[in-house]
Amino acid sequence: MRKLVVAGLLLAGVAGYGAGFRLSENGRVEHVIVVPDDAAPVIRNAAQELSDHLSQVTGGTFEIVEEGKRPAGRPGLYVGNCVASKDVFKDVSFSELGFDTTAIRFVGRDLFFDGQGTRGALYAVYVFLEDYVGVRWWTQTESFIPKKPTLDVEAKDYLYTPKIRSRETFYTGALDGRFAPRLRANGHFARISPEWGGHMSIIGWCHTFYQFLPPGKYFDAHPEWYSEIGGVRSHNHRQLCLTNEEMRKEFVKVCLERIGKNPSAGMISVSQNDWHGRCECKACLAVEAEEESQSGPLIRFVNAVAAEIGKEYPDFLIETLAYQYTRKAPKKVRPAKNVVIRLCSIEMNFAQPLETGPANASFKKDIEDWSAISPNLYIWNYVTNFANYMLPQPNWRGLAPDIRFFVKHNAVGIFEQGDAGSTLGDFVRARQWLVAHLLWNPDLDERALLKDFLDGYYGAAGPHLLAYIDFLCDCVEKSGYNLRCYNSTTDGWLTYPQLNEALALYKKAEQAVAGDAVLAARVRRERLSLDLVCLQEAPMLMKWKIHAGKSDVPLLPEPEALADEFDKLCTELGIGQIREGVAYGDYGKNLKKNLVGSIESVKNPPEWCKGLAPDRWVFFTPGYFSLHRPGSWVSIVEDAEAYSGTAARMPSDTNQWATQIPFGGYYGLGKKWKAVYRVRCDAETDDGDAMNFGIWCNALGRNLVQRRLKASEIRGKKYVTFETEPFELQRDQYIWFAPVIRKLDEVSAVYVDCVTMLLVD
Repeated sequence: MRKLVVAGLLLAGVAGYGAGFRLSENGRVEHVIVVPDDAAPVIRNAAQELSDHLSQVTGGTFEIVEEGKRPAGRPGLYVGNCVASKDVFKDVSFSELGFDTTAIRFVGRDLFFDGQGTRGALYAVYVFLEDYVGVRWWTQTESFIPKKPTLDVEAKDYLYTPKIRSRETFYTGALDGRFAPRLRANGHFARISPEWGGHMSIIGWCHTFYQFLPPGKYFDAHPEWYSEIGGVRSHNHRQLCLTNEEMRKEFVKVCLERIGKNPSAGMISVSQNDWHGRCECKACLAVEAEEESQSGPLIRFVNAVAAEIGKEYPDFLIETLAYQYTRKAPKKVRPAKNVVIRLCSIEMNFAQPLETGPANASFKKDIEDWSAISPNLYIWNYVTNFANYMLPQPNWRGLAPDIRFFVKHNAVGIFEQGDAGSTLGDFVRARQWLVAHLLWNPDLDERALLKDFLDGYYGAAGPHLLAYIDFLCDCVEKSGYNLRCYNSTTDGWLTYPQLNEALALYKKAEQAVAGDAVLAARVRRERLSLDLVCLQEAPMLMKWKIHAGKSDVPLLPEPEALADEFDKLCTELGIGQIREGVAYGDYGKNLKKNLVGSIESVKNPPEWCKGLAPDRWVFFTPGYFSLHRPGSWVSIVEDAEAYSGTAARMPSDTNQWATQIPFGGYYGLGKKWKAVYRVRCDAETDDGDAMNFGIWCNALGRNLVQRRLKASEIRGKKYVTFETEPFELQRDQYIWFAPVIRKLDEVSAVYVDCVTMLLVD
């Protein structure tokens, strides 16, 4: 059994304290489980969980009885607010101690489980089974039940109030209605019925401006309620005009209607839409200037809404976001006592802890400023890679320090947004287990927790998988890469020799469990992330191998066969989404198709690359493109005129940078390169612009190169080749292409064929 880490206060001076406590001897059981005569369903379920698990551990039977029918002379395991429990816990005020307080107390041969609210006693049972008995619930379907016919536990009392009131572990498994309580998770999305303790709930969840005041219903009659930008009122990717009093009255009315339908929720979201487009009318800008922050109009508006709601629902909380343009705290206004600020970390570098990482200094200041003025601070933190759930995301070393940082600044709610859309990814099972335990108790040793999971769930492969995780974390730290939560490749932090070493480390893990079908399948499943890296890099690695004679490249022998296996496993295992909001669909098949075309281009490079040394050119076909809103803003289509037979097509009804090519992890950082790109458009006119092209540098916050392409330059079925002036290659750069908004009967779509990076002498 893992050494018990008592999360709260030890209660000395109680009978039985410090001694061993025997629950069974050679499978013989004396104890009965006792519940109140009028026990609520959640208490009966807690008792059943205790009975089922102890019976499995010992081989004996733990009978459940109501307190009034308890057999005389038999010791009891009391669950919930039994009559006997009231005397035992008479010195403990659960309501004063706080939300979800959990207590375990040993008295003679009896044992008591109780706590605050609907979940306290249930959580006490789960703490006991996990930390005292040694049970582990690894996932919603996989667990470890120790076999101990003679079961002794340490008679050490436990009293703990979690520091975080709302604990949201946003992974698919952790939202399961039976698994979430075992993790002591209680957030908005957890599907926990009242019979299993229920969960926190926020009306609207977030981004509610258009939920509550949809433009389709209100805009025509009240355009002044929506953002004014450049003197024009619009609702297209805009916000609300937060200084408009009539709009506020209607917003309050809608909020009260929503609360009336769900008064037990306890919280409602009054929050900006998930884009920019704030109002720039004279009144809103004046408030921004006075508050020295774009959050000024928002907080004043939310306070006003909260004041009206508080008149009818004094205990209701009104939540809003400090997100993107509203992340900076205002200078003068203070959030009202019934207002919750949910601060979002989306722009941060997750390779560094948020408190100590130099790249995250701005967020550190923001949380300090909000913490100083907010009566209720929640956090929205990002612990996955939304651009591709399957790629490695080496942010492990920030997970625990970040949670402690939030608690240090008085956060009482934390939403850790993980891969809820996907069942696969970068060790999602280990992540959800680790994060949930840290949300319950941030003071736990994260290294010990991770080892506990890896060794318990993967057996002999555990130490090798830990070495693999450590290695990837070392790689990203040494690279200095800005690890955001949107990364389409590992370029920039994982070099080819490092990829080779990662494969070698993983092979040791696979060899360690080669004789165990269950463990081998688990380890193989987690390798899918590394497989994807190999598949993404295969054309580059093959080029290096063919043209430079390198024999030690980390390329599996048959990338096309690996692509088939990758697709087969993802499909069989039911991956769900490959990235945020995008179903896996034909991703694997398209990956192989693009891989074949890219490898062919390596064997037969473009004319402008022939004769060049392999470290002087990098070639990108659509398989390497990062697509934004695929199927809407951009699609990969077959095109006989394109180099690889496919192209990225963008309809001309948007001006989004929908096709992007990240780069920076190749051969020549700090050297001069130029980009060669091939594009065309479908047009019925030569007039006007058709397409925009640029090279954006995150470090500088501007385009290094930008060009507008006229319809007359690129009209037709044949691709036209352009090249840029030389520029210096840095990390965190990407090429982007975007249409110009046109009438579709003039310019219907633009196409991108391929891009080549050429090293300049």
